Amino acid sequence: MSNLTKAYEPEHFEASLYRAWEEAGCFQAKEQNAPGQESFAMVIPPPNVTGVLHMGHALTNTIQDILVRWRRMKGDNTLWLPGTDHAGIATQTQVEKAIAQEGWSRHDLGRQAFLKRTWQWAQLHREKITQQLKSLGSSLDWSRERFTFDEGFSRSVKEVFVRLYEEGLIYRGQRMIHWCPRCQTALSDLEVIATEQKAFFWYVAYEVVGAAETLVIATTRPETLLGDAAVFVHPEDPRYLRFHGKQVRLPLVGRILPILADDYVDPAFGSGVLKVTPAHDFHDYELGKKHDLASISVMDLDGTMSTQAGVYAGKTYEQAREAIVEDLKKGGHLVRVEEHKNSIGLCQRCDTPAQPRVSQQWFLKMDSLARPAVEAVRSGQVVFLPKTWEKTYFDWMDQIRDWCISRQLWWGHQIPAWYCNCGKISVSREVLSRCLFCQSEKIVQDEDVLDTWFSSALWPFATLGWPEKTQDVETFYPNAILETGFDILFFWVARMMMLGMHLTGKVPFEKVYLHAMVRDEKGQKMSKSRGNVIDPLGVIRQYGTDPLRWTLASMAGQGRDIKLSLDRVQGYRAFCNKLWNAVRFFHFHAEGAEVLAISTVEGKQWGILHQWILQKLVLVTEEVERGLECFELHSCTQSLYEFVWNEFCDWYLEMSKFLFHRGGQEKKEALEVLRYVLDQVLRLMHPFVPFITEQLWQSFSGNTSFLMLQSFPQAFRREDLQGYQAVEEIRAVVQALRNFRGEHAISPQVVLRVSYAFRSQPSFPREEGWWIEWMEKLARVRLEEFQGG
Repeated sequence: MSNLTKAYEPEHFEASLYRAWEEAGCFQAKEQNAPGQESFAMVIPPPNVTGVLHMGHALTNTIQDILVRWRRMKGDNTLWLPGTDHAGIATQTQVEKAIAQEGWSRHDLGRQAFLKRTWQWAQLHREKITQQLKSLGSSLDWSRERFTFDEGFSRSVKEVFVRLYEEGLIYRGQRMIHWCPRCQTALSDLEVIATEQKAFFWYVAYEVVGAAETLVIATTRPETLLGDAAVFVHPEDPRYLRFHGKQVRLPLVGRILPILADDYVDPAFGSGVLKVTPAHDFHDYELGKKHDLASISVMDLDGTMSTQAGVYAGKTYEQAREAIVEDLKKGGHLVRVEEHKNSIGLCQRCDTPAQPRVSQQWFLKMDSLARPAVEAVRSGQVVFLPKTWEKTYFDWMDQIRDWCISRQLWWGHQIPAWYCNCGKISVSREVLSRCLFCQSEKIVQDEDVLDTWFSSALWPFATLGWPEKTQDVETFYPNAILETGFDILFFWVARMMMLGMHLTGKVPFEKVYLHAMVRDEKGQKMSKSRGNVIDPLGVIRQYGTDPLRWTLASMAGQGRDIKLSLDRVQGYRAFCNKLWNAVRFFHFHAEGAEVLAISTVEGKQWGILHQWILQKLVLVTEEVERGLECFELHSCTQSLYEFVWNEFCDWYLEMSKFLFHRGGQEKKEALEVLRYVLDQVLRLMHPFVPFITEQLWQSFSGNTSFLMLQSFPQAFRREDLQGYQAVEEIRAVVQALRNFRGEHAISPQVVLRVSYAFRSQPSFPREEGWWIEWMEKLARVRLEEFQGG
């Protein structure tokens, strides 16, 4: 008997197996492909160094590890490259919270001391993330681990910035951007989440100068009227034709504003009159530029009202709104208030309402970068799975705007630009000590850093050593596939497409597989506030890694959200135990016997039962191979589960007991086939449940090699299908008898007497009595041939 424990106890072998794989170099890709060998490369979506991994990370890494282990067993030179993201805003926020508990701010520490503290924090969390990924069984090539803030990657980031600046694609300018008062930094469009909330329309009367009339204007942000520069009407709106060219007096302020006409105004929205505040609204900003209006900023960077707000200066915008509404009411300017649902933009990191404001920032032109990336998908050069995501991708890319890439942070890639009193900006790959234009030594580097997504957009090629022409770039770029969540399609996938194609001349990956979101069993998004977060490490400690991986894979249908239930995980732990016991069954009957380790069952005539299970093995191998090729992992797990639990364990093992009981040549052949089928099943299942399959396979191999380095099964056509059909017919009869017993609540202890007759010639030899013995024992019946007319 082998040294397998009586039951499946994953805590006894998972950690030691992973160490053995890693120490043996099983995860490491070779620098060059062998003759005739293909490469298969994939990068991990780098987790942020801001905390522990969540169930979404578990899903991502399970799917990727399945694909990687499969391609490795198929014989490809397989690279799965690990790494983490420095996560500028998120990490800086966490470290600032930590030092605030000590009574400090980052400004108290100073930039260098703060960065040193943040490096220590990031390194600690990187180590935690590495251990968590190992717990999930992720077979990453740790020898190539990268960090978006490591020295080599930082060189790549500088190279990209300087190159794009020299090409005129990066520029610095005064434009309307999103600003987070809490994070104190600019945000890109994608980092502002449109959120619907209950709001109001305040209808305010603006007095027309020189007339006994007013224009009523509806606004959702009365605090911004302090910065109004004009009011607009539609040029063809008959209600307001007589006001063209006239002026109004701004309530509470008294400033005289022009009444202008522009077809941007929607006559059906609100009152059909639009107040324009160029400094605090994206659309107003464009109208302001078009009509050469003044830009009056009435709000400071921290979200409080500025000195331009007069008596309301120093108040938060909420306090100012309340005071302004009250003053409008007292002054007779407030006509009415209506409830209204309004969409506001919240900072993705802290949920603070983002404020539009005009700011001097660095931008990346996107139009010329977007066009080739769109064409790559339209032409099929890059394939999206599910294909439905292509339309979403096209819609966003077709309306893309220039990307604000500068952030007012300390943690990140500091912009390699220096300012001089001569008014010129020096941009350089190297640290400068003097101006490139006037040679003055009185230069100052830009304090801002680059958006985290700017550096992560370089991930597929910068991790391989670009811009150097490394062997890794030659061997593994483009990547075979990118697998990630649909929620970062624009943040990351599209930007990798644009920058990858522009900088390397090649697409960064050939396929993009976008998985869905992990939700709780009721379909709700997991969140700490709901209390429904499931910690993957907690699940692993309770049930083992493989049951969790199998659960996630079994529910990973393309485009479908995963409703995770711990009952499912528990059920698949029972499935793992079933597989464990099947291998112990083999070892029990093989003890003391010489079992030939056959590598193939071709070219030999096997008995009817063996013909049946071998054909079933062919069918499930075909189904698994097809599912992996099409990224239908749920169909793979469904096919394997049905084969292992039902056909192999419940039928083949039960029926093979007759052969073991007879002994001799029949037992010898049964052991050979049983070992072969188990070997093939463990290979098929290994990408999905690597730990249990490796542990069980080692019980055959004597620890001379690793299952993960063996070849993946290939299906072959079988000719001996008579036995397959015979056993199928016997199974059908036995199942019918079992169903009859169940429907009539007949105890399994009761042996039924059943008469039988053949309607047609069966596939099995009716004159041989073995099939009668099988049916009688499997169905608990006594068969008697029907003698009537």
